Amino acid sequence: MRITARYSILFLLFVFLQSSYSFSYAQGKKAKGKLFIIGGGSISDSLRMELLRSANWKKGDMIVSVTLASGVSEESFAAANKAFNRLTGETCVKFDSGAVHDPKKLDSLSKAKIIYLGGGSQSRFMELIEGTNVQQIILQAYYNGAVIGGTSAGAAVMSKKMLTGNGLRDTAYASTFKILQKGNLELLTGLGLLDSVIIDQHFVVRSRYSRMLSAIMEFPAYQCFGIDESTAVIVHDGMAKVVGESQVLVFSNPKDIHTGKDNAFAVSSVQLSVYIAGESFAIKQ
Repeated sequence: MRITARYSILFLLFVFLQSSYSFSYAQGKKAKGKLFIIGGGSISDSLRMELLRSANWKKGDMIVSVTLASGVSEESFAAANKAFNRLTGETCVKFDSGAVHDPKKLDSLSKAKIIYLGGGSQSRFMELIEGTNVQQIILQAYYNGAVIGGTSAGAAVMSKKMLTGNGLRDTAYASTFKILQKGNLELLTGLGLLDSVIIDQHFVVRSRYSRMLSAIMEFPAYQCFGIDESTAVIVHDGMAKVVGESQVLVFSNPKDIHTGKDNAFAVSSVQLSVYIAGESFAIKQ
């Protein structure tokens, strides 16, 4: 028991020191890893293979399935593990709410080739890692060369400014906003893997245009990505490449933003680009 306790204390001290280093390291260095941001919905084997290829995955490389966003963690892990096992023959490491203070699971997270963030509630994800080293470990893994994959809520958490999906003025939950008003957009702090990008998912299927228009008018210096289902963006070295079955919409550069009665938003123009599989575009750093 003493050995185990000593190991735990030493490991947590190591994680703290590494995390502090990681935060300062990330300020001035370019990430060696990639982000694989999926817009939710069904994920084909071909899309998962794109994820494996983007990581240069090989036998023995660790895949950690993070189920923190899910309210049904066991089912979420079982589905992800089954899909990856079918393609790799390997078993994923499960990282659930019980793992956030577990030294061995945190060590696995730090050594993973692929960290896969499952769907559910992005707010739940961030609440569960509050006061832990999970965020810093994921950031360091990304900067050291790991691929961070995420779908649905697991995509939303990658932004520094994270959409919760809730409205502050129109509080009745809906798949998209029914109003375009200043101050309606609820945001929390996400993982910060992307500093100047806000992500929305299930985008075309759920017609979330008003959410992205609200976001770009609230934060005009940002890019806002609307990623549709069964579709992903691979981010690396300042570029984003689209893979999958549908489209990615990018909102940017709004001009002459102003408000009217009841804080209704108005804007003279917003740049909108629509990308399909195989196309690439630059992202704001």
